[in-house]
Amino acid sequence: MSKSSPLSLVREAKHRVFVARKRSSRRAKQLKFDAATAAFKHVDRVRRYTYRPSRYADTFLAGEVALTERSEFPARAFVVWTGNNPLTPNRQANLDLIRERIGLPVELVTPSTLDQWIVPEHPLPAAYEHLSLVHRSDYLRGYLMHHHGGAYVDVKQPLESWRPGYDRMAADPQVWVTSYSSSHANWIGKLKGRLGLDILVHYRLMFGKGGFMMRSYTPLTAAWVAQMDAVLDTRAERLAKHPGGVFGDDADYPISWTDLLGRVLDPLTLKYLDHVRYDERMLLNFEDYR
Repeated sequence: MSKSSPLSLVREAKHRVFVARKRSSRRAKQLKFDAATAAFKHVDRVRRYTYRPSRYADTFLAGEVALTERSEFPARAFVVWTGNNPLTPNRQANLDLIRERIGLPVELVTPSTLDQWIVPEHPLPAAYEHLSLVHRSDYLRGYLMHHHGGAYVDVKQPLESWRPGYDRMAADPQVWVTSYSSSHANWIGKLKGRLGLDILVHYRLMFGKGGFMMRSYTPLTAAWVAQMDAVLDTRAERLAKHPGGVFGDDADYPISWTDLLGRVLDPLTLKYLDHVRYDERMLLNFEDYR
């Protein structure tokens, strides 16, 4: 049996400490967000949220992205699988149920089919290749919704058909997003300052990130992609040195779990709340899906 090098032993010890700290931190955070869930569950029935631009003047919400393309809302649902590994039996069963139940034509996007969805004028950022497979999925759902529109669904079981929600959204051009609502404060993207506090207090207004329907080329999707690109641009060098693998478990991987999803979409939900609708029939089964 070969002996481990001193460097590999140090790396292993560092990883164990990292994992232990994460587990301890998760337990503490769970208690915190359980309390917030109970405390703020009905706050929006008492006081409706009003977006005030000056309150977030120091955040990315202050910017605007120019749009020239026509917004569309095609009847289709994207499913994304970013690795070259085959779907697990559970995932394959979930995909079969999506096709059977969701009520929309399903497009499975994989590394071998991705090119057909890339807009030549807007290629994927170079840092995409260094993202974890999970964060590649986060990035692609934003890219696909912005440039193509329709629906996105994780490889999880839909509980009901999405077709009624699609038909209702298609009839109202003022609706840019439809999804299920957040039922727990821990589902949000955690941020500091006023923005983070407002998202926490109004967590019920945050829509689900595992499945949603969006019109293409709206200010919301444009800002989502622009902010993701900004995050990747500032961390490209570190990403190249510490790529994400499957789950981004490397302690030096510079993208946190919700950097491309909740920490971007939840602030944008506050800004564009008038264009967001909720449909609890779009809920997914989050149990034993891997």
